Amino acid sequence: MSGLSGLIQYHEATKHSPSSVRYTSKRLDWSTKPDPFKTYTELPGIVLPPASPDTGFPATSALAGARGPSRPLDGGELTRLLTLGAGIRRVLQLPNGDPVYFRTYACAGALYPIEVYVACAGIDGLEAGLYHYSPLDDALRQLRSGNPRPHVLRASGGRGSVAEAPVSVLLTGIPWRTTWKYRQRGYRHLFWDSGMILANLLALSASGGHSSEVVLGFDDGELNRLIGVDGHKEMAICIVPIGTATEGSSAAQMPAGPAEPIDHPSARLSHWEKEYDEIVQAHGLSGISGIDEAQLWHQDPFLVNQPPPEFLSADGIEKVIRRRGSKRVLDRTYSIPIKELAGVIDHACYKLDCDWGRQISQVGVLAHSIEDLDRGAYAFVNGFDPITRGDLREKGQFLCLDQPLGGDGVATIFLLADLEDATRNLGNRGYRAAQLDAGITAGRLYLGAYACGFGATGLTFYDDEVRSFFETDAEPMLAVALGR
Repeated sequence: MSGLSGLIQYHEATKHSPSSVRYTSKRLDWSTKPDPFKTYTELPGIVLPPASPDTGFPATSALAGARGPSRPLDGGELTRLLTLGAGIRRVLQLPNGDPVYFRTYACAGALYPIEVYVACAGIDGLEAGLYHYSPLDDALRQLRSGNPRPHVLRASGGRGSVAEAPVSVLLTGIPWRTTWKYRQRGYRHLFWDSGMILANLLALSASGGHSSEVVLGFDDGELNRLIGVDGHKEMAICIVPIGTATEGSSAAQMPAGPAEPIDHPSARLSHWEKEYDEIVQAHGLSGISGIDEAQLWHQDPFLVNQPPPEFLSADGIEKVIRRRGSKRVLDRTYSIPIKELAGVIDHACYKLDCDWGRQISQVGVLAHSIEDLDRGAYAFVNGFDPITRGDLREKGQFLCLDQPLGGDGVATIFLLADLEDATRNLGNRGYRAAQLDAGITAGRLYLGAYACGFGATGLTFYDDEVRSFFETDAEPMLAVALGR
């Protein structure tokens, strides 16, 4: 594979179709199921301090990027961000006694392929350093001592928000955790699942009065080297700078060279694993090599409309995250007002603070049970633009891999992206941006739905059938069913 054609080739090869799903079975080898937690075998845990109190800031205001009263970005605040952003929400004991850990964000198959690292300096109660966050014991493990912020800044090509931020959260993906079940298509899930965490982090940061953004323009080799991962079995996904220099530290200065390599031993995820060359190649084709290239990649933000009106819920963002889940059964007799559905979508799509500068995701809606809105399919662009009328519950079920959830809720929302446009404007890196944009938007749909008092669940789909149904050249990225 080479260039953009190689990325498109990967995308085409990982599409679901009725024939591939119905007539191709894959028996899972449960003896090789990957451990959902990364364990550094020789590093002691540093227990996080008690979390700072809930802000109680309205969830939907936080989703739209409004900031709550400013509070110190200290150890307790970092605990709030990490444990609610990517921590464990509840534990289910199976009949055989094995625990199943459910996190604060949605994840395909509950496989949790994303790891969280923290680069910080100037945080009261925490020594400057690079840390790995372990949700299993709510602890940090120090990978590097000293101030790592200059090296994060270098990897980002000198991004201003990274220079200012006392804390940068770094997300990585471990393909084997998701390819164990989803094979080559699992690469997409790294960005979808990252987006779910990012929806939490951005809203939580805003609620505490902290600036934040998602930075996708970075030198892959530099950031992987800083974290101590190989870029194949574990790969850097994005940087999330949080806060400003006035919140406890001075602006970082870019160092002359890359960080020294580190290699801390970690436990194997399973006794056997498979590395898919297609994923390694696709990731490499959308890579950035060199800090100059990273600097040139960052985009200026497009102008956005006025923020959507606040009306959905007065519940604080913390309360909404704690009650969030992925519903496996939806009630066909339930309905919601059109104002609520429009509000959830508006808040999910409004102004994303990121360095690709534009909203990539397009929204298609199957309306099944919406008050004052005819049943049918719609494109959502500043309102519902009809495509076709009629009861589409069975169509929704079919499009979502024949899963009843695709037709049982009040609405099924498809997030699509014009990959040709994204890669034309953003280069090959635009493929990652399109996937990540959809993941964040889906995460916001979840939070908006739960702020309204109903629920959501993410679904996969037949790619070409969705595109054909909506009569578009845009590719489906994610589907989310809403309902009770």
